[in-house]
Amino acid sequence: MSYSKSYSLVDRALHHVAFTLPFVQRSLGDLENDLYRREMAGVVSREEVFITGVPRAGTTLVLELLYGTGEFASFTYRDMPFILAPLLWRRLSMSSRKEAIRAERAHGDGMKVSFDSPEAFEEVAWLAFLGDYVLRERTVAPVPPDAVTPEAAAGLQMLVRKLLLASRGPDTGPPRRYLSKNNANISRLRALERIFPTARVLVVFRDPLAQVASLMTQHRRFLAEHAEDRFSQRYMRWIGHFEFGANFRPIDFEGRYARDGLTREPDVGFWLDYWASAYRHALEAGSPQVSFVDFDRLVAAPAASLERLASLAAVRNREHLAAAVATLRAPTVQPMRPDALPAESWKAAQEVHQRLRAAESST
Repeated sequence: MSYSKSYSLVDRALHHVAFTLPFVQRSLGDLENDLYRREMAGVVSREEVFITGVPRAGTTLVLELLYGTGEFASFTYRDMPFILAPLLWRRLSMSSRKEAIRAERAHGDGMKVSFDSPEAFEEVAWLAFLGDYVLRERTVAPVPPDAVTPEAAAGLQMLVRKLLLASRGPDTGPPRRYLSKNNANISRLRALERIFPTARVLVVFRDPLAQVASLMTQHRRFLAEHAEDRFSQRYMRWIGHFEFGANFRPIDFEGRYARDGLTREPDVGFWLDYWASAYRHALEAGSPQVSFVDFDRLVAAPAASLERLASLAAVRNREHLAAAVATLRAPTVQPMRPDALPAESWKAAQEVHQRLRAAESST
């Protein structure tokens, strides 16, 4: 969905209020906690599913596959802009609900979304509770477990429970579980384990030749869009999407940017090194809650891969995922040519890719 075209003047004004006055978000969230305290007492969150990975890995596809089972609650476009108060905002916005027309999202990759589509808005909460730690001048910092304050842990846990309460339907089936897609979570796997001890974390990866080509394409695309539409740039910054464009801030997985600064533009060597650093970080986190999902294997052998995905996410009705086999298609982005890559960076990426595939095969 192209945000600059789909949001009205009133929508944009609401976003400005919600995000340029942070106390509004936090105050509404606190008010909601008080108003719904009794209802919240009976809401328990367990076996949450967190999907993460370097952007362009296929995390959105995995999100939509799992959300389509009907067993999960997730943030959708309707929850914007008051992410920290889903109960109040859903009630207040009922009279002005927009029609769920599907349109191609801003990435230009053929994926269509509507106001009812799940989306990666969880980062708004991380920035609300840990923004002073996470955001550096030109980078994003990984979050180790000891950086998670009691207030942040309680706030994130409460928000998940509120979203589960907001997503309750009239049916009497099993309660929904929380489903998240947040690419930044690849830098805080152990922190997730501390906050959500029963969670399942899916780290999605893809052949670095194709993923790096897609990263470069998207970075150029969003640079152009942000130069043309300042609201789009502000929107992406507000929701914590620093992966591309004028807002770009790499996650400093290995401390190299703090040490050396951002010494070069994001060229192919930069993206290869970044890809390897991110997934090396995930492999070395060693969290027992983490499983790796090979996107290339998912589209090449969908039946077996969807069965595995159902098992990893503890999906009850596996036929819902099995029915998605016919919809899976390989991406059309042309991969990079190995002979056009910096030799050292390409070798490191190959080694990490081999480790990822081995890790996936072992779970």
